[in-house]
Amino acid sequence: MRRILVTGAAGFVGGHVLPLLAETGDRVAGIGRGMLPNLPAGVTYETLDLLDEAALSGFVARFRPTAILHLAGLASVADSASGPGQTWRVNVNGLMNLVAAVEAVPGCTFFFVSSGEVYGSAFLAGHALTEAAEPLPRNTYARSKWVGEQLLRDLLPRIGVKLVVLRPFNHIGPGQDERFVVASFARQIARIEAGLVPPCLAVGNLSSHRDFLDVADVAQAYADLIGRAESLADGSVFNISSGHPRTIASVLADLRARAQVPFEVRTAPERVRPTEIPLAAGDAGRLQAATGWRPRVDWDVSLTRVLDDARARAAPTQA
Repeated sequence: MRRILVTGAAGFVGGHVLPLLAETGDRVAGIGRGMLPNLPAGVTYETLDLLDEAALSGFVARFRPTAILHLAGLASVADSASGPGQTWRVNVNGLMNLVAAVEAVPGCTFFFVSSGEVYGSAFLAGHALTEAAEPLPRNTYARSKWVGEQLLRDLLPRIGVKLVVLRPFNHIGPGQDERFVVASFARQIARIEAGLVPPCLAVGNLSSHRDFLDVADVAQAYADLIGRAESLADGSVFNISSGHPRTIASVLADLRARAQVPFEVRTAPERVRPTEIPLAAGDAGRLQAATGWRPRVDWDVSLTRVLDDARARAAPTQA
């Protein structure tokens, strides 16, 4: 039986991937800084900060994972720009502590969740990128992920741990933080519908093209790869992407078509990134060849789920 450890399990993606992993009958444990109110059957969870080196080492030594899915970290590009020190501290120091802890479990496979953001300026090629593209990160968050990849390539071979790098692109779904664009649009629309705010929606650059996936499809990609850990080559890199970029304007239009009330749109300077890339998309052919994975969740279904979740969150405020 495999023993799978998921870090950052209380976060957005963790709640979607834990049930998939538990369905296999493997032992699954999650750790994270927050609470996990809906613990899937067969999953154990412990509140634990990766910056607490002693507690982390003790947990890993007790659980002895055969696979680790490292989701933990600060994931907001905007927050990394305003607080770069905290981004480096959490995304790199926490990772170093985890590497020190896994010295106790040689032979396990470390699935490092990096980001499609690491490609950065390589996206200026104007087409969906494969894993062969040279990463040229343009922001603190992306640089912290790229450095994480390099650290692991240096350190894991020394302790007999296999590395698999995962580079997910933009993913959306119920429960996502409002700092991300689709969740932000949906939450604003829900508050407008509920009469909590004036009918004006704040946006950034709407002309950019981005590669979106439903979080359920991303979670399935992680589960599929973990299920094939033994057959994956050490150092493998996998894009997790749709390959079909959409403009932010079209995403807003799709949400607007579902809105129950009209609203105006206003460009907010603080939402416009100074290093905006016109088109960012990934080619997931390598992932598809390795596992047969393909995106399954229809775009309309995904947006409806996001908006319904936003409405549910706005509703209690009305009472």
